[in-house]
Amino acid sequence: MRRRPTLVGIGLLTLAVWPGCWDQPKVAPEQGAIVIQPEAEKVIVIESAEELKRVNAKKIIWKKDGAKMVSVKSEVPARYEEKKTFDRRGNSITKKISDGSPSLWMDTTEVTVGQFKKFLSQTDHQFDGDLWSSVETYSPTDKHPMINVSWNDAMAYAKWAGKRLPMDREWGFAAKGSLVGKKFSWGEDDRVARDYANYAGIGGKDKWEESTAPVGSFKPNGYGLYDMAGNVWEWCQDWYTSDKFFRVLRGGSWNLNATNLRVARRYFHAPHGRLNYFGFRCVSGFDKP
Repeated sequence: MRRRPTLVGIGLLTLAVWPGCWDQPKVAPEQGAIVIQPEAEKVIVIESAEELKRVNAKKIIWKKDGAKMVSVKSEVPARYEEKKTFDRRGNSITKKISDGSPSLWMDTTEVTVGQFKKFLSQTDHQFDGDLWSSVETYSPTDKHPMINVSWNDAMAYAKWAGKRLPMDREWGFAAKGSLVGKKFSWGEDDRVARDYANYAGIGGKDKWEESTAPVGSFKPNGYGLYDMAGNVWEWCQDWYTSDKFFRVLRGGSWNLNATNLRVARRYFHAPHGRLNYFGFRCVSGFDKP
């Protein structure tokens, strides 16, 4: 027996509600019926750090390079200023006014080959053409992380995009993914490392023994950040020591063992160094002093 639609009146609009239509989404209703679909999640496109002050969303897209970014709760407390005013009876009082919790936004993935090519096409930044042979070998597609980049290259890209490199402490805070006192960005269990990271060897989700993996190939941490462990070492703004010879890198890489995946692990190199396991990601928002 053929089932008939139930007519539901909403004001002047009549909807045809088909029995079982939510349980069988692949069965198309007859011509003339109205199909109701859930509203797609809206993602805000941002052009500058100034705009972030008015954003309440947790996810955005950075217009310049198309990077997806997420909000990382800052460990820095909100700042206050005192303001003299009056209560409702006219008595002079002093109020503490918060400027809001400092916000830090971080790229969800490492900067890709495709994004770096866009940067080069729109600037006159000098990048040795001979380096592309190595890039094609170890990061062969536009979806792989850009490698063979120096700290100077990373800084130039960040400036072009209107963002910056993370401070060492910011990177470490974001890598924890809201976990406290854990060895890795996912917790303590090193047996599940290959669910979250591309590092020396293969197994589980890690199918890339001699190269980087396309960004976002593994599970994210608690903040929705991918590849905070493994794939490529990521440049930070800071000097490694006070002698100012080396810059900090964080996160481990595709060709090194699991020891380097620890959140606390720090590496260093001269800022002009370009290696096939060096990359970066950018941040925007609160600039930690």
